[in-house]
Amino acid sequence: MSIDYEPSRDRYRVRWRKNGKQRSRRFATRDEAEGFEASLSPQPEEPEPPQSVEPSGGGVYPYETSDGRRWRFVFRQSDGGLTTRRGFTSRTAATTARGRAIEEVRRGEVRVNRDEFAVFWAALLEAKHPYITPGTLQDYTTHGRKRLLPWFGELRLAAIDEDRVRDWLSDMAEIVADDELSPKTVNNARTCLSMALGEAVRRRHLTQNPCRYVPELPVERAEIDYLRVGEIERYLEACADYYRPLAEFLIGTGARISEALGMRWPDLDLDDGVVRISRQRARGTGGTTPTKGKRFRSVQIGPRLIATLRRVREQRDRTSQPDDGWLFLCPRPLRGRYSRRTEPTPPNRKTAHDWHEWALEDAGLRDMPLHSLRHTAATLWLATPHPLIFVQRQLGHRSITTTEEHYGHFEASFVKRAAEQTEALIGRSTPATNADALAA
Repeated sequence: MSIDYEPSRDRYRVRWRKNGKQRSRRFATRDEAEGFEASLSPQPEEPEPPQSVEPSGGGVYPYETSDGRRWRFVFRQSDGGLTTRRGFTSRTAATTARGRAIEEVRRGEVRVNRDEFAVFWAALLEAKHPYITPGTLQDYTTHGRKRLLPWFGELRLAAIDEDRVRDWLSDMAEIVADDELSPKTVNNARTCLSMALGEAVRRRHLTQNPCRYVPELPVERAEIDYLRVGEIERYLEACADYYRPLAEFLIGTGARISEALGMRWPDLDLDDGVVRISRQRARGTGGTTPTKGKRFRSVQIGPRLIATLRRVREQRDRTSQPDDGWLFLCPRPLRGRYSRRTEPTPPNRKTAHDWHEWALEDAGLRDMPLHSLRHTAATLWLATPHPLIFVQRQLGHRSITTTEEHYGHFEASFVKRAAEQTEALIGRSTPATNADALAA
């Protein structure tokens, strides 16, 4: 914005920029021009230092990629820092974007941030800490440490663009191809990155989220594995004494491991054979939180599981073992730091996973995740056979569509087998004379 005198017109001209375009207006006196200029420049209560751009700094440059030639632009801020973005398919597109970026900085629409991504990430997690669960914070921290900071940590926040995100995802895809990571894990890390860059957009450090047009890795739905009927007893016999009641509970209720570890004795009605599931064990705190979807459900259990839980209760009473209300406890080791623990606590998820893996190995069974016990329960109910609506209620799915998506093909095979068994039963129970009579 400036004021200059035009002798030929004997006027004072005010020039300013609005929405990227040069504007001007003339006045008869300098006082009028200065008054108008002041009206265009309201002073904020806490003015920020201006972020000017050195027009002569930087330019537009080509570079080669596996997909062909791409263009990047660079411009230099008045403090000496460089702003650069890549991935443009033509010189014209890069030049246009450079001009737009310069204007955004001049107008204050983008606040230049010189911090490296690692600094921004640490500050972001600290700011989010009071508003997210300990489990979510643990996920963010783990993905950041293992998958984001090694790649983006030393980059300036403003230097992270769509091309860099694509390059990172390509590197992650190679790790997936080597079976060192699953596509779902990489996609979860991408979600964390998108969250961080989305926050950078909200704070006006970036104009748009570079993750927006970078798709997730495709995830192939694997066939659900589960224990077959003949494998269940082998598995349970191989379970350690302290793990077997938990394993029977997972197979008998179809509960998630977090739900089982959050169970307390008041949640059981052993007389009616009902388990009420409304809480789950929280990661990192030792407490409980509402179940997935915050849905309460009652699960019907059979006499065998009821007898197992009664034995657990009787053993606790007989040995006067304190349990603080928890249904499942982690045994106290004889040595090590946990041997001095006095308060009874449930095992954490990692411990339960270890117990499960040991049982599979000792039973000579194939490897499968602990979550497969939930699938085992569902397939047993369908084989009985029970309808999908029963399985949905037992598992706590919000919609029967979810149940059908996971177990519909099991139900179809069991229904077909039931129809064949029904025909066989009719054939065995109908005398030949009656069959002839029906045919007549």
